[in-house]
Amino acid sequence: MKALPKIFSFILIIVGISIVTLTKTIEQVIPKLGYAAFQSAGAGSYSPINYEMNLDLNYLVGGICILVGAMYFIRHIAFFQHSITEMKKRNKEFEDKYK
Repeated sequence: MKALPKIFSFILIIVGISIVTLTKTIEQVIPKLGYAAFQSAGAGSYSPINYEMNLDLNYLVGGICILVGAMYFIRHIAFFQHSITEMKKRNKEFEDKYK
């Protein structure tokens, strides 16, 4: 059960990387598919601008997944938890000593 937060953080990071990778792949492939469709139809004129898509939301969601996963992982590292408990313990000792 202790490893569960780390597993979920890695899953979030992998999902974010997958979203960004697939979005970039789609962004590169769609204009080429449009050109192939233009050649097979043989009508009109081809412009790559007609096949560009705004995928900013996909990049945003992927970036948020990566950041949330990384922050969640860092938050659950034993070193940080141990140092935080040590700081709380030292603060309590200091407050008790100088009350």
